[in-house]
Amino acid sequence: MFTTSYAEYERQIRRQLQMMFGSVGFDARRDIAAIVLNRWGHAYIAPQPGFYFGTAAHPAPIEVVRHRYGRIAFGHSELSGRQSWGRAAQEGRRALAQVLDVLD
Repeated sequence: MFTTSYAEYERQIRRQLQMMFGSVGFDARRDIAAIVLNRWGHAYIAPQPGFYFGTAAHPAPIEVVRHRYGRIAFGHSELSGRQSWGRAAQEGRRALAQVLDVLD
């Protein structure tokens, strides 16, 4: 799972969705705006010391990960420091808003 590139996952997902729903009018090129891929699955992470707190000179990794990279944004409950559905939804909303900013 970790050695497969995001581009390959996207190709596979697009191909599978097209195969499954193409006969009823689905067009992957037209109908897919973005694909979200979560490699962490259902596991809990135990971040290294310093993950949640940065310094004046260096932002914490948690803040760096919250920035959008092109059309890619990360949303995960661990970014709030608590693993829960509510926090996951909150971070997911934030990540979605970042991606939608690109489309405007």
